[in-house]
Amino acid sequence: MKTYEYMAVDLSAEPSFNVHVKLEKYIEKLNAYGKQGWRLISGTDDGKYSIFERESDDAKA
Repeated sequence: MKTYEYMAVDLSAEPSFNVHVKLEKYIEKLNAYGKQGWRLISGTDDGKYSIFERESDDAKA
């Protein structure tokens, strides 16, 4: 049986007047979590309260 972990993260944009810089930082954060096996399953437009999931390593049969 597959088991999953869930995590809530605040990915609010860092302060900047440059929209492109904010977007690049947001994408960097998403990619960092993706490399750890996390998948974004829910989030708000501003990046706050994003919910991630990943399959747990300790799956019990």
